[in-house]
Amino acid sequence: MIGTSGAAVLILVNTIFASALGICAGGLTGLVLRRPWSLKAAVIDGVLAAVVAVIAAYVLAAIDSARGVLESRVALVLAIATASIVVRHLMRLAVRSAN
Repeated sequence: MIGTSGAAVLILVNTIFASALGICAGGLTGLVLRRPWSLKAAVIDGVLAAVVAVIAAYVLAAIDSARGVLESRVALVLAIATASIVVRHLMRLAVRSAN
């Protein structure tokens, strides 16, 4: 088993990786939707992806703990964080199109 410091390093690495994936997903989504994408949008995408990744990790850990399952869900957490950025951009497009 890993110790507390090892777990903290893993959480930090996964959060940084989720943030980088969020920035990439936001840039690609903006490119596909032909929407302007700036440094401010990149920072928002990265922070949002990191926050969603931490929340998703806690929720999935609670669900797995209640079920008695000990399994790594890192790929699912990263997929949820990346999908949240794509959904954010699609919602922004829908709101701007409605106006």
